Parts: sequence; C-alpha cells; structure tokens
Amino acid sequence: MATSTHLLSATDYVVFVFLLMISAFVGLYHAAFKGRQRTSKEYFLANRSMHPLPVAVSLAVSIVSAVTFIGTPALSYVYGPAFWQTIFGRILSAVIVSFVFCPVLYNLKITSIYEYLERRFNRIVRYIAMFIQLLSTLLILGVVVYAPALALNAVTGISLFGSILAVGIISTFYSTIGGIKAVVWNDVIQSSIMVIGFILIIIVGCIKVGGIEEVWSRAIEGNRTFAFDFRPDPTIRLSFWSTSIGGIFLVLTYVGTNQNQAQRFLTCKDLRSAEIATFCGICLVAVLEMLAVLSGIVIYAFYFRCDPLKNGFIAKADQIVPFFAVEVFRSVPGLTGLIVSAVCSASLSTISTAINGIVTVVGEGGIKKLWPQLSDAKFTKIMKMVSVICGLMFMLMAGFASVAGSMVIPLGHGLIGAHGGAVAGVFLLGILIPWGNTNGATAGIITGALIGTWILIGSVIYPPISTPLPLSNDRCPVNDTFIFTTTTMTTLTASDSHSIATNMPFDMEDSRTGITRLYSISFFYFAVVSCLSSLFVGIVISLLFPCKDLVDANLLSPFVVEACQRLPQTLRDKCPIRFTDNDVRETKTVDVALLTTQL
Repeated sequence: MATSTHLLSATDYVVFVFLLMISAFVGLYHAAFKGRQRTSKEYFLANRSMHPLPVAVSLAVSIVSAVTFIGTPALSYVYGPAFWQTIFGRILSAVIVSFVFCPVLYNLKITSIYEYLERRFNRIVRYIAMFIQLLSTLLILGVVVYAPALALNAVTGISLFGSILAVGIISTFYSTIGGIKAVVWNDVIQSSIMVIGFILIIIVGCIKVGGIEEVWSRAIEGNRTFAFDFRPDPTIRLSFWSTSIGGIFLVLTYVGTNQNQAQRFLTCKDLRSAEIATFCGICLVAVLEMLAVLSGIVIYAFYFRCDPLKNGFIAKADQIVPFFAVEVFRSVPGLTGLIVSAVCSASLSTISTAINGIVTVVGEGGIKKLWPQLSDAKFTKIMKMVSVICGLMFMLMAGFASVAGSMVIPLGHGLIGAHGGAVAGVFLLGILIPWGNTNGATAGIITGALIGTWILIGSVIYPPISTPLPLSNDRCPVNDTFIFTTTTMTTLTASDSHSIATNMPFDMEDSRTGITRLYSISFFYFAVVSCLSSLFVGIVISLLFPCKDLVDANLLSPFVVEACQRLPQTLRDKCPIRFTDNDVRETKTVDVALLTTQL
C-alpha cells in the first residue's frame, strides 16, 4: 500500500543534480570564454548584442515561476480551466508593451529603466519606483522559492531547505560570474525542461486515462469545461473581464515597468529585435500557461472520482503535480527527477532574473550616484559582490516564508499588482501624457501605492469567497494496484451532483456589501486599481500645478509625438514637447494650463 510520500530514486537525484551542473557550467562558460564579464555594459546588457529568440524565451521564463508550474495546474484541477482566459489579456498587453514602452526605453540606451523616470520627472520619483521594486521582489521571491520546495518536500521527501539552498546557490553562482548572458541562455535550457515536463504530464496522463476523448468526457462530467464567464461582477476571480483587463495591467507591471523583465529586451541588438522579443516572449507566456491549464485538466481526469486530496494523501491542491509525477512516472527511472527538475528550473530562472534586475537597479541608481568617479572595472566587481548578497537575501526570504506561512503568500502575490501598478501608472503618465510633470508623478505613485496596499491588506483580512468544484473518491479501486485505498471513501452528495449537472462556474458572486466588497475584487484587478489611481492622480495634479518645462520628444511614445505633430500649427506650437525635426527647433516656454483650457 502506497503512502503519500515517495522518496526519489538515485536516478532521479542524478537527473536533478545534472540540471544544476548544466546551469553552473553555462555561467562558467560565459565567465571564462564569452567576454569574461569585465565591463558593466557586458555584465548587465550583453553589449546589446542578443538575438531576439533567446531573449523572448528568457523573458517568458522569467515571468513563469515555479508557482505557475505547480499552482496553475492545481488551480485548474480544483476550479476548472477558467484561467485560460488570460490569453486574451496576454496578446493585447504584448502589443502595448512592444510598441509603446519598448521604443521609448530602448532608444534612450539606458541600463536601468528607472533612469527614464529621473529624466522625465526627477530623482525622487525614480527612487520611489526603485524602492517599490526592491520591496516587492524581496517578498515575492521568498514565496516563489519556498512554496514549490514545500510541495516537493511533502510529496517526494526531497529536503526542503536542501532544495532551497541548492537552487539558491546555483542561481546566484551563474548570475554572479556569467552576467545577463548566462541568465538568458540558462533560461533557454530551463524553459525546454519546463515544456518537456508539461508535455510529459499531458501525453502520459492522456494515455493512462484512455485518450483525449476520455479526458474531455471526464472533464465534462466534473464541470471542468466551463470556458467563458462574462459576468461583469469584479469579485469573480477568473471572469473574462478580470483576466483580460486585469491581465493587461499585470503584464504592464511585469514586463513594461519592472527592471527584472524589461532588462531582457534592452539586451537586444536593435529596436526591431527588442520589439519582436518582447511580443513573442509575452505570447510564449500564454502558451506555457495554456500547457499548465491543460496539465491540470489531464491530472483531474486521471484522478477522476478518486481524489488524493479528499483521501488525505496530499494536504493541499498545490501538491497535486509532484504527487501525479510520483504516481505515474516512478516506474521509469529518472522521469520523476525530470519533473522535479522542471519545477526547480522555474525557480532558478526566477531567482537569477531577480538578482540581475536588482543588482542593475542598485548599481545604476545607488552605487554610481554615490561614487560617480568609480572606474567601470571596479564598478563591475562591486556589482558581482552585490549579486552574492542578493542571492543570500533571497534564500533568507524563503526561510522567512516558511516561518510566516500562509500570510506571506497572498501578500507576496498581491504586491506585484498592488505596488507594481502604481509604478506602471507613472510610466504611462510619462510616456503618454505630454503635460504630465513631476508634481503629478510624485503624487500619483504615492497615491497608487497606498491604495494598492490598502486593498491588498483588506483582501488578506477579508479574503474573497470562492467555491471549489466538487471532488470525489467514490470510484477508488480496492486493490493495491492503484495508489489509493478506500479507507476514506465517500460518495457524491446531492449538492455535488447538482453542481455537475448545471455546468456553472465555480466563482459565485460575492454577497458582501460596503467596504468589505471592495476587498473581494479579483486579484487581477489589483494592478488595474493601483495603476489607474496613479495615472488619474498624476494627470489631475499635473493640470492643477503645471510646470513650464518642455518635454523631450524622445521621452514620449512615438505615437503621441506623431499625433501632436499632426495637429494644426497653432495647437502644435502650444504642445509642451520639444520637437526634433530635421533641425532642432527653438525651445519655447508654454503655459500648460492655458493649453489644456483651450483644448
């Protein structure tokens, strides 16, 4: 009779260690043979020489964390495939980031994207955005490293802190010595392992169940085929509107205005390559998420009416992927180790991305400001030491997550939208609104961050209500040829049967009223509220307290500049933009308040 914990075989550990060694070797290779990472431009930006294909893959994997690899299939297993609706938001956001943010940030030839905020507004706005990124990254990194390690430990018996240390040390090692090139190429390798892991789960699971038709049949019977939810209620966690609208703003915070991911497209050899890499990378995220959703449905079909969660073989749904891997692949040496490697690959990518991004932000916005006369060679060496410190901090945050438990997890995930949205709002103010100024940016980013924090804390205190779809174990076999026994066997209740028959979505509309209803909005909307609050306050304050300085056209979106250039000459002359045609135009002072009144 099997138990809920299965120790990995020696072959599985060999596969796992082999992955770690490959990652370390890639770092050594780029440190020893590919430029030696002696200059800051090479260390942070790969001398702006990267091809868009590896950059696109790296961008996608830097977004898809180990929490996605384990958590998204678990979400589909328990709640159905509603998460797949995010694909629409991903595609729209890919267009926005690629053709609105990329041209501005890439053409400025900056290393840290927050340097844009200093050029467009002032240093205070830049440092506020930097602080938000550092705080959010530190908190979320503890979660994305600890949560998958905990799931693996509970199911496979692999050491919890051993896996955290192994992943943390290796990612810190190759990020420190190999720079951004080692990070990007390791991401390519790690993405391949993740895709192989998903495909193995889907193909082998379908074969075990009896084919894709049987998978679909069981999904229908279990109410796991509800494709769209068009209800406009913002408290519905995975409606079409929350995943599409909220998904757009989340990607803006992930890619367009976060150094960790934006640094990828800054390494490309030209603007066209950067736009292609960004668009393809975000679309690839959608592909990986669809594989994760499909994996969850296949696993549900495999455990149809013999649910390990209901039987008590796993404590949480997040453990279902490693549990399935042990159950299905343990007869083939090394395959379980490959799934474990896929989970750890996602963690490796996330940590190395964060290290590279934070070191860039600290170096460009801190070290260089404090010691402007520092030689480039010494600066690069200092940054490598800072990389080591960051890696140690991330491992400590993973340990903190293990102590703080479930309270850190919602806080960590919510911070991306709640605080990152405020930063995205200020970037939108700077790139799209010519009359946006320092007064508006400062007020906007602070307001957006405070509102985001308020809703985030409220959602933790008053968590949203969601109803999982029914799970049953009334068909568990009674012999030892299957992993489960019937000691905890139950049958479907009448309410469960009704739920299956009606084919309704899992999220029921929240009946709470007043301020507590605000706290129940979908987590996808956190970024929307924070971003639009920041942008709206920024616009209003900029109009109430205008500045008379002209804005360099290079700091605005090309679409905005072109639109202003198409205005009649009388209105164009009043635009607060320093145009550059064939000749540098004479700089004139304009009254922005008068302009906006006339418009």
